[in-house]
Parts: sequence; C-alpha cells; structure tokens
Amino acid sequence: MLSSLSAVDFPDSEGQKVQMGQAVGIIPYEELEQPLSPLYLDYLAGRERADPFLPAGGFELPAIAAAAERAQGLERPMAAVAEALARQQEARGSRTAAERARALAIPGATAVVTGQQAGLFGGPLFVLWKALATVAVARRLEAQRGKPAVPVFWVASEDHDFAEVRATTIVDASGSLRTLRYDPHTEPLGRPAWDIVLDDTVGGVVDELAQALPAALGRDETVALVRSCYRAGETLSSAFARLVSQLLPELVVLDPADEALKPHMLPLLARELAEGSPSSRLALAAGQALLAAGYHQQVPVRSGFLNLFAIVDGQRRALATSGDTIEVRGTCERWPLEDALQRLEREPRAWSPGALLRPLVQDALLPTAAYVAGPAEIAYHAQIGSAYVHFGVPRPALLPRPSLTLVEPTQARALEAERLTLGDLAGDPERLVARWAREDYPDVEAAFAQARDAIERELGAVESVLGSHDPTLRPATAAARGRALHQVGGLHEKALRALKKRDQGRADRLRRTRDVLLPGGSLQERGLGLIGLVGRHGRAIVPLLEERLLPFARGHQVVWL
Repeated sequence: MLSSLSAVDFPDSEGQKVQMGQAVGIIPYEELEQPLSPLYLDYLAGRERADPFLPAGGFELPAIAAAAERAQGLERPMAAVAEALARQQEARGSRTAAERARALAIPGATAVVTGQQAGLFGGPLFVLWKALATVAVARRLEAQRGKPAVPVFWVASEDHDFAEVRATTIVDASGSLRTLRYDPHTEPLGRPAWDIVLDDTVGGVVDELAQALPAALGRDETVALVRSCYRAGETLSSAFARLVSQLLPELVVLDPADEALKPHMLPLLARELAEGSPSSRLALAAGQALLAAGYHQQVPVRSGFLNLFAIVDGQRRALATSGDTIEVRGTCERWPLEDALQRLEREPRAWSPGALLRPLVQDALLPTAAYVAGPAEIAYHAQIGSAYVHFGVPRPALLPRPSLTLVEPTQARALEAERLTLGDLAGDPERLVARWAREDYPDVEAAFAQARDAIERELGAVESVLGSHDPTLRPATAAARGRALHQVGGLHEKALRALKKRDQGRADRLRRTRDVLLPGGSLQERGLGLIGLVGRHGRAIVPLLEERLLPFARGHQVVWL
C-alpha cells in the first residue's frame, strides 16, 4: 500500500534527500497500492476537469483567505453562536478554547472547520491529523488576515451508526493488534451518539486499555485521561469531545446537538423540509453529471428522500416526502407537512441533517473559510455545490486532510536491519519470509535449481529420443517430466517452511513491524486508534506532530519519530 521509499533515504516534500529520523517524506498518492478516486486526484492536482464539481481556486492559503472574505457575506447570529460554543468548552474545562470560541463574535472573524464521528477513545489516527491540520491552518490564516481564525472540530454527535464507532484498535504490549470494543448492557439501536449514555461496562474497556498498553512513558497519564472522559453517565459524544478538547486545548469542539445551537439551524432545516428536499434534487443532478464526466457519485440519491432525520420512538429515522406528506421510514407514521414543520419548531433537537445537508448547516452556522476533509467528504461536496447556491450559503475552500504514516524508532530499526522498504510490507508477509529463507540458504536454492535443470534436461532428452521412434510417446514423457517437477517443487516448499521455522523470531519481528505500519494491510491512520499513540508517548506527542505535519501536502506523508 506504500511505495518503495527506503527506511534510510527518501525525498521530502521538495524532492530533497533526508535521513531517517530527521524529517517528513512524501509519497505521491498515485503510488499507493489502492489509489484514491480520480475525482480526488484531479482535485489535488488542480485539474480543470474537477472544477464543475468542487471549489475552484485550489486550497492553498490565498484561496482560503478569499473564502474567509466570502463567508462574511451571510448574516449570522454570531454573538449567540459564539457564546453557546464558549459554554460548551467551559463545561469541558477548556478555558483556552472558550476564549477562541468567543473570538468568533468579533467582526471579520472566520472559522477553519473539520469533523468526525465520535469514535471510541478518540477514534482512528486520522482524527488527530484532521484536528492538527485545522489548528495549523487557522493560525496561518489569522496571521495573514489579521483577524480571528478559529479552529473548530464538529463532532458528528447526531450520527447513529454505533457499529462504526464502538471499537478501536491499538498495538498492545506484546506487539500484537488488540481491538477494544464497547459492549453496553443494551444495544443502542438507531440512537444518535449524543443519546448513547455510557453504562458501567465502559470502565471495563478502560481497564482493558490500561492492561494492553505497553509500559511506556505516556501510559499512566493516558489511562487517567481516558478514564476521566469515558465514565458511566457521559454520552458517547460528550466523552469523545472531552478527550479531543484535552488533547488540543485551543481547538473549539462543537457538539451540534446542543440545545443552545439547534434554534440557529432551524431556518435551513425548515427550508429543506418545506421545499421537498432541494438538496436531494440538486445532488441527484450533480451525481448524474459526475457519472457522465467519468467520476463516481459518493451518495446515490433516492427520489423522494429528504436529507433530514428525526428521532421517532427513540431511533433516528430517515424521512421521505410524498406530496404534502412526510413519511417516517421504518414506521407507519405519516405527517402532514405543516405538522412536520411544527414538530421541527417544537423539538429541534430531535431533527438532524443527513450527510449531504450537514455541510450547509455547518457553514450557515459558522463563517467557514475552509473545511479539512477526507476523500469521502470531498466526494460529498462534489454533489452539493448547487445546494450552496440554492440556500445562499457561502461555500468554503476544501482542504484535503493530511495522510500520514508514523515510523517510530522500533520500526525504523527493524526496517533498516532487514533492508526493507515500506513497500515491502504491503505484500504477503509469508512471501517475504520465504524470500529471506532463499537468501539465507543459497546452497539449498542452488541444489533445487540444479535438480530442476537436470529433470528438464534429461527427461527432455528422453522425450526427444522416444518421440523420434514413436510420436505418441511424447505426451506421456512430457507428463512424467511435469510430475517430477511438481514433486521437486513440493519438496522445495516443504524445505522452505522448515527453514522459516528456524528463524521464527525474525518472522515475528516482521509481523510486529507490519502491524504497526500497515495494520491488517490498511493504512496505519485508518487501522489504528489515536489513543495507542498517545499511550506510548503521552500528550507531548501532539505538539511534536503539529510541528512535523504538513497541512498542505499533496501526498502521503511518512513521519519519522
């Protein structure tokens, strides 16, 4: 999945050679074994082909500054929004973030935003990459404009996909992958993260984390931090928000389910409802245009569905529209449109936007200059450009989130000792171990090569002689040669398996190295949880990575710690 950059010598973002442990290397996305979508790559490269679907002008700082100015064109209740956000931060004990939140009320202020679902113990590593890039870009934007640029993390607390956020994976003290999973007494079927109250079983998952983490510098501090956030009585989203706030003190962590914020989202939600989901109609047309252009559509839009959800009978349910009637999917309920609008007004917290409407709700609420987005989020945006125009919401710049693989000293030494590249780890590890066996026992390889050559030579001669006397004997002779070669090949494989067992320690080190750098064969940032990294290094790893991370890189970063 990663290219063949060596462990000692590789190019940095400007093409210069750097030594292991000194800097950040960049791998072009096109060299990843599982390439990203053509739409994403075209957007990264600034190709005109992507311009009809995604914000033109790029995503460097000048483009973000221009978007910050456009964001000022929409009147928003920023004093109330800023105060509500500040109170959220104060409730988590984050005074620095509260100050940053109140800065949003200053005329000309803007926001740099990212977001993610409320994953267990902070979710995967890329959540940290998103947050760090958001803080870094906000600082640069503020320095350039001379006006507040506030980093905001939008917690997807209204999402109801519990299966996607209930677990995280770390590398345990033995060097093995360990998945930690929250199994509450009662499964929260269909409930949004803000409504999933952690029960006493969460303490057992924290205990398992404490036992699994290696005895490293940051273990005790990290376990104490997680225990203070993930405790019975907190919700899944509030625990996540508290943890992220503690790791990045100046990041404003926004929970959209806050009753103080919901009223400010109502105008856009009400229009989506009253107008029969214009966002869906426009996204459907955009999806067809994407397909015609040779791209994919991230969200297949079904006719009649709203980009809205409502909590009915304790579950977050999709809504559909039929004339002047709103259908609650999964139930027998039907609401006249006027009744649905009244319900929205009375109980705004029960309503939430779908994936294609959420960005517009966010940017109607906040003066967003840039959104730090993953590949899937950028694909969502390709379908909603017309919706920004329809609703009169200024569209922000889209900054592709950084993509990183961290190489820690233990893995760096293993790569160097075995003369391996990161690309070597992407293949079948058994084949790599077999390659080692062949390299370490050249006499065995030579003997089998000679045996194969002898069979080919001698039985080939027999086939030639017999064939000259009776051509019907050629097939039988060829078959005998094939059987002999097959038997020799089987013996060769058996010998390699036996030789590999003689160096099991080497194979185990390969497995451990691969589990850290390419867990389960996937990119590290997706396969491992951020809490494992913090558990090994403590909170000090966060500012260190902030220094190393390149927020505007156009490739996969390899960071040597």
